Amino acid sequence: MYLLILATLPPILIAYYVYRQDKYEKEPRRLIIKSFLFGCFAIIPAIVLESIFNENLFPTLFLYVLFGIAFIEEGLKYFFLKKYMYVDKEFNEPMDGIVYAVMISLGFATVENIAYVMFYASPGEEMSVAILRMFSAIPLHAACGVILGYYVGLAKFSKKKESELLYTGLAYATLVHAVYNYFLFAFAGYYWIASLIALLIAIYYSKKAIKLHQEDSRERTQ
Repeated sequence: MYLLILATLPPILIAYYVYRQDKYEKEPRRLIIKSFLFGCFAIIPAIVLESIFNENLFPTLFLYVLFGIAFIEEGLKYFFLKKYMYVDKEFNEPMDGIVYAVMISLGFATVENIAYVMFYASPGEEMSVAILRMFSAIPLHAACGVILGYYVGLAKFSKKKESELLYTGLAYATLVHAVYNYFLFAFAGYYWIASLIALLIAIYYSKKAIKLHQEDSRERTQ
């Protein structure tokens, strides 16, 4: 039970933090839960697609982590965000893009984290895996969600550049995810520091993105 709590609590806490950043017109809780559950469900097609587009299909490791992992996972998050949340009447300001995208991302991260901690970790290493992912993979999914949601939020209210902004968000989220994974997969030793740097940069720009959309929300409510 304590492992389950340790696996689920960090993404839920980050989701709550981002929800609190929506200061001026909070989204209905039913849609918060709905988007989180979409993310949980997205793990199923992700497993199927990643088993099909495995490492053997790609000539280099970077192309594998880019298209065989990052694009699949961020693409599925984008799919649920665009198909189900983007068209909802409650999506009425750019900040909503961040909120819904992060909920989807962290729903995905929650199920993925449970799998890694409770099923994939070697016996006796469950706790260390949970703690490590608490400060790495889970914040990465959240940051990618903010990046994706920032551009999707802009797209919703910028019809002339709607498609460009949508695909820009997907591209940036995918690239950040791929760079983070690449340094973890490709090198041993201290190269994990490169992944950490990529994560910290993503978090930095995520905070800026949230602040920009917060300012937009404040102006809309005045």
